[in-house]
Parts: sequence; structure tokens; C-alpha cells
Amino acid sequence: QGFVCLSPEASKLTFVQFDRLGTMSVDNWRLTGAVTFYNAKVLLSNCRFSNNHCEDALNTIRCQVQMENCRVENTQSDGFDADFCSVYVSNSTFINTGNDCIDFSGSTAKIEGCSILNSGDKGISGGEDSDLVLKNCTINGAKIAVASKDKSQVTVYSIKIEKAEIAYAAYRKKAEYGPAFLEVRSENQNNAQTLHLLEKGSELEYKGKTYFGKEIFNIDEMYAEFSK
Repeated sequence: QGFVCLSPEASKLTFVQFDRLGTMSVDNWRLTGAVTFYNAKVLLSNCRFSNNHCEDALNTIRCQVQMENCRVENTQSDGFDADFCSVYVSNSTFINTGNDCIDFSGSTAKIEGCSILNSGDKGISGGEDSDLVLKNCTINGAKIAVASKDKSQVTVYSIKIEKAEIAYAAYRKKAEYGPAFLEVRSENQNNAQTLHLLEKGSELEYKGKTYFGKEIFNIDEMYAEFSK
């Protein structure tokens, strides 16, 4: 039933491997992560999260997270899902995720020097009023390389997009939030089929040029594939 830490004490994990885990399920209480931390300081160094058979490989909630030289691979849904956290991720690799490789909700995060390969949906996603800064990351294989949703702000520096259907997306998914903003300061490479997907009210500032969304999206239709 996975690995769950509900202690407010600081947690430090070095060279730990989590493989083929499910999730905690007790009566009507069920978590989503194979590895879950709640309300703590968490340091993850040289750890591996592999082959989970539940929704998220790693889920942190209301935590301060530092993650370095880690590997997340072969996940059923999201690779790393952080909710209402402060996060720094560096020099880590995310491979073969069923949904998003890295997904933040209500969080502040810096992601630096990371590699993303074969994401089922989005490579890096910020939602629910998140503030993300991405630097020197590589994305190879995603429907959407970088997404900003629901009043989030995402700033991108020196990204390398080797393969993606859409490079950048900004939109509102949840009615209680507002439009989203995404700024690309610099790129090393962009081989995406389409530069942007923008909903009305959301904006993309791309290397000094501003693009505005013109249409309201059918969100249910957009996410139908992942609701089955």
C-alpha cells in the first residue's frame, strides 16, 4: 500500500528506490501517491520512483521539497504531483508517464536542469495559481511541453523541446480560477508541431512577442481521454 509519511519532522532520503508500489487505502480514505509526504520538509537525493500501480508515483502535499538527481519512470498517471508546496527540482529525469511528468497545484517551484521523456500528456504543468520558473530543461515527447492553467504564471528560460505536439499552452480548467499566463524568455530548441494553445483571456509572451487566446475551450472534451 505504498509509502506514506505524515510526520511534521524533516525527512531526508538518499539513494532510496521505490518500485512497484500501490497506494494507501483504508476504509473510505484513499491516497493517490505510491510515495506520499504531507506537511513536512522533504529532501530527496539520488532516489528512484518506478513502476507504480496507482495514480501518482510521488505526491507531496503542503511540503517544502528539494529534489535532486532523482529519477521517476514508468508511472500509471503523473510522475511528480505537488499540491500547495514550495519546490526546487534539479538535475532529475522523468520518463514514460501515463499523464503529466511534473504537475503542480497551488505551488511555487523552480525546476532546473531536468529531462523529460515520453510524457503521456504534459511535460511540466502548473495549475491553481502556481508560480513556476523553468531553467535549462529538456522535453522530448509530450502532447503539451509546458502548460500554465488556472491563474498560474510560468516563466521559461533556455528550454529545449525536441518533440511535442504543442510547445506552450495557457488556459482555465477550473471555473473558480482565472486565465493563465506563460512567458518564454529564451529557448535552445523548439521542434514542436504547434507553438501555442491559448484560451480566451490567457496569454503567452514568447521572446518579446505577446499572443492572446481567442476562443473558450471545451475542457471536458480536452480531458476526455484521461477520464476513461
